[in-house]
Amino acid sequence: MIRQLNKSEAMIFLNGMYRDIVIGMDDTCIDQYFVPEYVQVTDGVRSDLAEFKHHIRMLRQELQSVQISPFTHYVYDEPLQTATLRYTVDVEKKNGKRGQVELIAIFELQGEKILRCYELSCPLDQKAEFKEIASLS
Repeated sequence: MIRQLNKSEAMIFLNGMYRDIVIGMDDTCIDQYFVPEYVQVTDGVRSDLAEFKHHIRMLRQELQSVQISPFTHYVYDEPLQTATLRYTVDVEKKNGKRGQVELIAIFELQGEKILRCYELSCPLDQKAEFKEIASLS
């Protein structure tokens, strides 16, 4: 039987994933957090686990740093094992340009791993070059 996470366990798990993979831009620990059948849809673009790993490697090439705000919204449906988050990402590109992107993400968990993620992103400073950060490939 697959273990289900409660609200606080899911929050700890997701914070760890963001710390290691998004802020740390470390694609080597992705398998620790995601199922092999992982599917992500960001701004209408669908990707699988291999494409997500490539996305993280591309972020590491483009960005100097990534910082994530505390979640401004966190809703967890324990029976459905889904977490809905809203947060802001501060990015600095290697060329020195800075920008902010707001994200809304819905994660479907399967045990202690992520099965699916649906994201919408919006650059807060309206710089077109930061629109692609969430789906850079």
